[in-house]
Amino acid sequence: MNYVNAATSYKETDNFYVEGIDSAHGRIQILFDQLEINLEKLIVKHPKTDFVSYGKVLQCLTILAGSLDHEKGGDLAEQLVELYDYCVRTVKKYLVEKDVKKLEEVLSLVSEISDGWKSITPK
Repeated sequence: MNYVNAATSYKETDNFYVEGIDSAHGRIQILFDQLEINLEKLIVKHPKTDFVSYGKVLQCLTILAGSLDHEKGGDLAEQLVELYDYCVRTVKKYLVEKDVKKLEEVLSLVSEISDGWKSITPK
């Protein structure tokens, strides 16, 4: 197999494997999915901390907050930034206090936003 065929094959496999990666809407959905998966991992591991999942949760929240278009999103974008910031602070508090209810609260908030995102039909 030559280089061009191998590269094409890799791209096709990669895009097939990570469904949604080819659109902005899909990439945001991937973030929500990863956020929920890793919050669930943290809840299952409680009271021990899975630091890989912990890092992924914080990273997903940071990326989601940074991906907002404040010009088009207006007040909604500002409210989401505040909500994501609250989620980051709450997850960090979990690390100190080991209160699993904090993770459950963040998971509930994120799941609600994710469900709303899923209901949007991309253009």
